[in-house]
Amino acid sequence: MTETFVSSNSTCTIDCRTVVVFLAGVMTYRNNFEEAASEVARKYPGAKIVILFPYGTANGSTGSSFVSLLGRQLAQVGYDLNHERSRRVLNAAQVIREHGASADHLLLIGHSAGGVIAYRAGLYLEEKFGFQQVQVFAVGSPKFRLKDIPYNEQFTYITGQRPDGITRIGSWHVPGSRVYQGKPGRELQMNFNPIHRGWRFHASYFLRSAWTDSNQVFHNNAEDLVSKIHELYPGNG
Repeated sequence: MTETFVSSNSTCTIDCRTVVVFLAGVMTYRNNFEEAASEVARKYPGAKIVILFPYGTANGSTGSSFVSLLGRQLAQVGYDLNHERSRRVLNAAQVIREHGASADHLLLIGHSAGGVIAYRAGLYLEEKFGFQQVQVFAVGSPKFRLKDIPYNEQFTYITGQRPDGITRIGSWHVPGSRVYQGKPGRELQMNFNPIHRGWRFHASYFLRSAWTDSNQVFHNNAEDLVSKIHELYPGNG
């Protein structure tokens, strides 16, 4: 079930020129994006920040209910990777349309499977409702088949320096297909906190996970990620 919240970090609620929507993947908790949302509020003054969970949140799931939720969500992701307009894509598009219809700057930032939903919801909004201002950022997401279309220039794919198993899933191209031969407008690799391994690395992109690099320069994941997004798309910030 799709769940949506407006972040308390929002500095605008009505008729906002900038709307930023985080889209979560599987087994994500309600507060997972709030540290990144606080960075968005700094970089994009006057932004409305929406947190969207296409697969629902993991809050309250323990033991057998956790396992059951994970199995159900993974099955839904498998479906979404192979269908361009699933129910979750259409639900997400409706939520984004409600919050961003009057925005001049609309950023969709998806994590993991949320990156797939972000891309497809943005494309649906462009084709169905004429949205031209959508920028999509997928972080630590699986790859999925892409048509070679102008919309891809609005799509940025971000991975970390450490191998992330989720980003090894899928591909942009379908061998032998004349349709699915597209690729993202940008594919970037960033450095994130190297202390994390495996699943923890995948889960840490949006957290204020502090670390110091070899030159003794201080970093935190959420700040670095949002700063890079703002560098690529400053909007009106």
